[in-house]
Amino acid sequence: MRFFERLLTGLDIRQLLAPAERRSTLILLGGTLVLTLHRYFSGAPPAPSGAPFVFGPRAMFVVTFLCFGALPGLVVKFGFREKLSDFGIRLGDWRTGLVSVGVLFPIIFFALLLPGSRDAALRAFYPLDRTIGASAASFLAFEGLRAVLYYSAWEFFYRGFWLFGLRQRLGDAPALGIQVVASCLWHIGMPLGEILSAIPGGIVFGLLSLRTGSILWPFLLHTLIGAGTDLLIVAF
Repeated sequence: MRFFERLLTGLDIRQLLAPAERRSTLILLGGTLVLTLHRYFSGAPPAPSGAPFVFGPRAMFVVTFLCFGALPGLVVKFGFREKLSDFGIRLGDWRTGLVSVGVLFPIIFFALLLPGSRDAALRAFYPLDRTIGASAASFLAFEGLRAVLYYSAWEFFYRGFWLFGLRQRLGDAPALGIQVVASCLWHIGMPLGEILSAIPGGIVFGLLSLRTGSILWPFLLHTLIGAGTDLLIVAF
């Protein structure tokens, strides 16, 4: 005990549990625990077993929705007793959002997705389900499920729970940086091009969320990027 007392001397660690800091502490530490457990046990590729998936991509989408969507949503509603709209679940500045997506997606498509879809590592990794190229119906069903369960939860967790949850206490820039670091590191083990693009991608998605006050627009852009990547690979 004396060792720990000396270790903590002069450090005001108690501030982490002060009323004004508890919310941010829970978001940072609890969020880190959730994303770590999700990365290891959701079956997200590459799975700890070395296999592409443990249960399959659709099961991974469901687990993602529960971990990144439902769980933090319950914390916001019943733990923080705050509105989900304060965490980006709203239309927000839809004009700016719509124009931003309309401008950004074509740039990303031609500058990044089109050349990136020829990369051997990316083609070996995507699409997550190789059967979706069999028909338009299969492709749309898979991408629709991924959007509803996976991308919606992903954007709520990083851009909603973390970004909007931390900005009030830390400010926009620190909150933006934290969610970029967390979302980027989740991609470790995936193709190098994807993990590198997760850094500017996290910044763009975060700025779009802050500017519009909504996670809807980064969700839409993220969905288009994912579906666009799969379409280029299965079609060409």
